[in-house]
Amino acid sequence: MKILITGVAGFIGYNLASSFLKNSKNIKIVGIDNFDSYYSVNLKKKRLKILKKHKKFSFLNICLTESKKLEKLFKNYN
Repeated sequence: MKILITGVAGFIGYNLASSFLKNSKNIKIVGIDNFDSYYSVNLKKKRLKILKKHKKFSFLNICLTESKKLEKLFKNYN
């Protein structure tokens, strides 16, 4: 199963992705984030670095308003 998590470098997205990666064997996570500066971008980058250590995790720097990039994402990841 593939799961798309938006805002994956934020507090909720990061913890959700971490939980799935630690507790689920048959899941692949595709995370997207645009690194909005609402709060620390450095903290978000540190979280992303941790998630990228997992083989079942993929990341794309995409904003939800970028429809062409989202279409490509859905095409590539079904």
